[in-house]
Amino acid sequence: MNSVVSEKKFIQERLGIPYENLSQSYLRAETALTGLSQYSFYLQRGQVAAPLVTEQLLELNDQFVITQFRISLRRIASATPTSTQQLSAQQYMYADPIGFTGNSANASAIYGGNLSFTVDRKQFLPAFPINAFYRVPTTQTSANLTTAGTSGSPLATFTGNTGVNSYENGLFGFYVSEPTLIDGRQTLDIQLNLGAAVDITTSSVTTYATFETRGYLVVNSKS
Repeated sequence: MNSVVSEKKFIQERLGIPYENLSQSYLRAETALTGLSQYSFYLQRGQVAAPLVTEQLLELNDQFVITQFRISLRRIASATPTSTQQLSAQQYMYADPIGFTGNSANASAIYGGNLSFTVDRKQFLPAFPINAFYRVPTTQTSANLTTAGTSGSPLATFTGNTGVNSYENGLFGFYVSEPTLIDGRQTLDIQLNLGAAVDITTSSVTTYATFETRGYLVVNSKS
């Protein structure tokens, strides 16, 4: 049986949400990494005055059933990224040393931390290890050599490197979660905890941690 069908039937039985009301969707929240020991993610639109173009937040009257989640990194070469830069920025599952230079390389410290997730003051995840999301792809940035030649006139001299990180599959870096229901009106506390302040600030660079969930959206369920 299709896994989506199985999940929707399970959610219908366990959470009482009609099968036809469950739509495959995602939520995504971003937080800029600076020099703190703890960062918060805000998944609800009512908590964010000016969402980034890349964020996908939960509306006040909607519900969402989380089935998978992930934390990744993004690095943008600007102190004030434009919408185009935000949308174009690659998501990394590790602090790629080709792009993460200077203090932004310290973003690798998040993989020594943990994620806590509290719903209406009840702990859903007390301390989930961030290294569960750590992935170094099979092919990494600049893994391929370039030459001065062409297919018609090949040369054995190399002039540099090219290539980007591979993205292994559509769920790369995601971790499976027990189906968990949240809504746009609850008190959600989602925090990335490092345990110590780490300087990740680099001049003219913005480094983000991204919290993304996959699952099922239920629209206007609380109206």
